[in-house]
Amino acid sequence: MKIVIVGGGMVGAVAALCAAKQGHQVHLIEAGAAPKVGEDWDIRISSIHQHNVQWLTQLGVFARLHDERHLPYTGLSVTSADGVQVDFEAATVGAEKLGEMIENNALQTALWELLAEFEQVNLCPQQRVVGLDLAAQTITTNEQDYSFDLLIAADGANSMVARLAGIGFRGWDYGWRCLLANVETEQAIPAATWEVFRPQQRGPFALLPLAANKACLIDYRREQEWLSLAEPAQIETALKEQFEPLIGHFTLEQFGHFPLRRQRALQYSLADKIVLVGDAAHSIHPLAGQGVNLGFADVQALFRLVQAHPLAAALQAYGRERTAANQQMMRAMDLIHFGFNSQHWLARVPIHLGLNMVKRQAWAQKLILKEAMGFNLPEA
Repeated sequence: MKIVIVGGGMVGAVAALCAAKQGHQVHLIEAGAAPKVGEDWDIRISSIHQHNVQWLTQLGVFARLHDERHLPYTGLSVTSADGVQVDFEAATVGAEKLGEMIENNALQTALWELLAEFEQVNLCPQQRVVGLDLAAQTITTNEQDYSFDLLIAADGANSMVARLAGIGFRGWDYGWRCLLANVETEQAIPAATWEVFRPQQRGPFALLPLAANKACLIDYRREQEWLSLAEPAQIETALKEQFEPLIGHFTLEQFGHFPLRRQRALQYSLADKIVLVGDAAHSIHPLAGQGVNLGFADVQALFRLVQAHPLAAALQAYGRERTAANQQMMRAMDLIHFGFNSQHWLARVPIHLGLNMVKRQAWAQKLILKEAMGFNLPEA
């Protein structure tokens, strides 16, 4: 089967790898340049849960990762606006780690390096999609036409493929922005990630460990608040006021922020020829770091079904399965976002009681940990 994949990021590249391993002919089209690892950590970092770490290892990807661009984490912590803190440790479920913090660019680079070894894979960087002829099953870039039996859209939340195919979307902006900042710390950083919800609807802040003395700081605030801080010195001051009481002195290396939006495609496939995966199909709130994990689950489900069924039946089954799973996760992220930020007692009391119960009950901690590691999720 001839498969064209638009979008060479982590989800698109791993889809190309799965397709190649099943023996399909693959064209991977990417608007940007071929990826390469930079001198230092980029701010685009993903928390890959252990289920997907094992999957990537089986695919041969982990062996290609730059050693200094991923870090296993063994713990996670959540603190409510009322100050209730729950700590989770991998040892609770007899595991060595909960997952890995991985630089997006490093993972994408490892995938491209692996794909270059497959004769049936054509890597096509710096090509923009400009047209789609569904009847002729041809997609056109600024350089050439590509025919396909299956077209996979992995080109993000503003998918050109979805737009050209006439696939509609439903969603909304949260009115918040997420700031990411890589910092060098004086004190050692434990291999644990944590998130704290501030009172008075001020949004949460969090930390992702990257190395012994390096971390990615995450701070969610109202859109106008981050946009009003135009100078790097203002950003650094705001971050230090929030984080230094918890992690000590640090040096800001780089930062960036982006708006939060919830969006889903109204259909995941079209005409038994086009299918959407990853952010092209669904964009969710990044609170629990599930975005790329959901994208990987899309790919796992798609190629499991394509291998087992005729293409038309496979795509229909994929749409049903992944729409249900992704909407369930999107609703859960909405519940966390609105519930934990709410000042109303109807939201705060159940959260307060629930977290206190989890602190006391080992079975509840184990259940949550298995979910966080990807092992209680529906099998993809």
